[in-house]
Amino acid sequence: MPIPSVARRSLDPIARSVLAAGALMLMLAQAPAQQAFVTLNGDLKKEAWWVIAEFHPFTAEVRGIPANQIRKSWCKATEFRKDLIPKELLFENGGDVMKVADMSFAVEGRFDGSASKQIAVVGVFQECAGPKGRFMLILDQPDGEQPKVRFVDAVRTNRQFAALSTDKRGKLVLWGCMECDGYSVLKWDRKKSRFGWEPDPLEQ
Repeated sequence: MPIPSVARRSLDPIARSVLAAGALMLMLAQAPAQQAFVTLNGDLKKEAWWVIAEFHPFTAEVRGIPANQIRKSWCKATEFRKDLIPKELLFENGGDVMKVADMSFAVEGRFDGSASKQIAVVGVFQECAGPKGRFMLILDQPDGEQPKVRFVDAVRTNRQFAALSTDKRGKLVLWGCMECDGYSVLKWDRKKSRFGWEPDPLEQ
């Protein structure tokens, strides 16, 4: 016996609700749990957080530049930002630890002495084959245009933390820690028209 049209109309909303709920449950079941950007592999009571931190890149671009245009082997690259890191790691007794140390994840300047504004950023990358590491980029920031890569430093490592500062001469300093002597100073070589790392005084 055919169902009257009135009954069909009354069943339609119910059927749609059941189907929608079923589809939502299926999507939730299939969606993987989103991994935190920072995970800690160790004891905070024994080691500093940046020593035991592992970062998990989740974006495919940095400042609008596709990861595979920075390095062909990269599938992911995520710039470090304070809003991506738990506050309890960056703040102690209400104070910003990085600010106290005069460090940042991004520094603006004219690192080659030109009139063009540049920005240096640090972050974590992941190669399509799996290995991860930290990167530092210097980007030109032309007005009204997409940033352009001027310099790339990338290192495969299980310790991906990095931060930036400038020294008294205005040169860019790359740190691999918050409270240590592990840093490198970048300089602009006018004769070669390129960036390069200053020699480590301890190795000379």
